Amino acid sequence: MSLESLQRRFLDAVLAAPEPADARLAVYHRSARMNRGGALAQAYPVVQRLVGEAFFGEAAARFGDAFPSRSGDLHAYGAEFATFLARYPHASRLDYLPDVARLEWAVHEARHAPEGEAFDFAGLGAVPAQDVGLVRIRLRPSVRLVASEHPILAIWEANQEGCDGTPAIVEGGQRVAVGRTRSLEVVPMALAAGEWALLQAFARGATIAAAAAECERAGEALEPALRGLVTRELLGGFEAAAR
Repeated sequence: MSLESLQRRFLDAVLAAPEPADARLAVYHRSARMNRGGALAQAYPVVQRLVGEAFFGEAAARFGDAFPSRSGDLHAYGAEFATFLARYPHASRLDYLPDVARLEWAVHEARHAPEGEAFDFAGLGAVPAQDVGLVRIRLRPSVRLVASEHPILAIWEANQEGCDGTPAIVEGGQRVAVGRTRSLEVVPMALAAGEWALLQAFARGATIAAAAAECERAGEALEPALRGLVTRELLGGFEAAAR
């Protein structure tokens, strides 16, 4: 048997759902499951707090069976957890839980994203007036957008360290942008309709003119919404679109 085949058999045994009969392989199997569970708990502390350690541990084990890690980077493990929770029968009564998980993964990704360039308002001001509408603004690499019909940001904030778990808002949806400040602090923030419309448009590669139209349809003017996004450090570089 080739070395590659041996390595494949070892990996399959370690990542399989049932524990291997071979006691030596079983040690690696238990260690791998423990490491995956720990990585999931680090990425989803609010979900763990909401459901309790026992529930979370069982869900993490079932998730690991359904979505075994195939990467050596445990920071990448857990991306499908929200999808898993939406289908997990024991979480069916917690209809907000998958969206809270989506927000937590956005926070996790933002924490590990590259820095990227900051928005240059002066540079935008130097663009000829007739060309401003053709400019395309990029989001910072750390920015993530999560919308829900549940108050996911309020739930997330209420379950941070030192908080009692009681959300300030208990009904209604929230549109949340996750960004990272220059001090490397990851900050989820609720957005007004116009700011959300702008970010979605910019994320799709829309020009300022097209994004402004979407912002206005959402009931807000472009300039204050744009300044709000710049102040919150959500926008990155820009480029002029070809005529």
